Amino acid sequence: MVVAIIILLISILLPALSKTREVAKRIACVSNQRQLSLAWNNYCIDYGGRLPAYDTTIWGDLGGEGNHWPWPITMRDHLSKAVSGTTIKKNSFLMCPSFPVNQNQNYWNPEYGMNVYGIGGGTAVDSKQYTKVSNIKSPSEQGAFTDSYIPWSSNAGYYGIWPQGGNAGSMINFRHSTKTNVLFCDGHVEPKDRLWVYPPWGWWNKVPWGSP
Repeated sequence: MVVAIIILLISILLPALSKTREVAKRIACVSNQRQLSLAWNNYCIDYGGRLPAYDTTIWGDLGGEGNHWPWPITMRDHLSKAVSGTTIKKNSFLMCPSFPVNQNQNYWNPEYGMNVYGIGGGTAVDSKQYTKVSNIKSPSEQGAFTDSYIPWSSNAGYYGIWPQGGNAGSMINFRHSTKTNVLFCDGHVEPKDRLWVYPPWGWWNKVPWGSP
């Protein structure tokens, strides 16, 4: 009888404990993104109001994917607690506690991705532009970073995100109870679901993902 009661109590308590752990991880993720926001803003201050591009073409120098230089390297001086050389440190604020893998990652695999089109400078390798803060008209509505991943891999995040492509190809990860944490340009963080994240046709000309 006692054993049966214990088993019953465990069956009741375990889901609640699991939910509590996930809430704690989601809160820690929000804290991570706020630290990222501070680094992002400090970079902007140091570079005359210009935000880092999501990646930059560096010919004959340190290469990431081909000749791309992702933002964790561009911002390396402002991310010293999270990036060492060309490595993103495990347990750093570029690693989401809800991501299934917690280990050192290559610099193009942070677990938070920058909004490629809206604030990251676009996608054409030879025509990237450094967006100025003054160009962001609605910072409280403009998405900057979200939880990210590589859809065909369970082992890594990705440095760029974009909303097209539905569930596959967008790099946005909904790992917090079917929601993704979104860091906005004004520094606040909100959990958002798929309906909010995947906008209708013409998204590239409007907030939260398009040109500011």
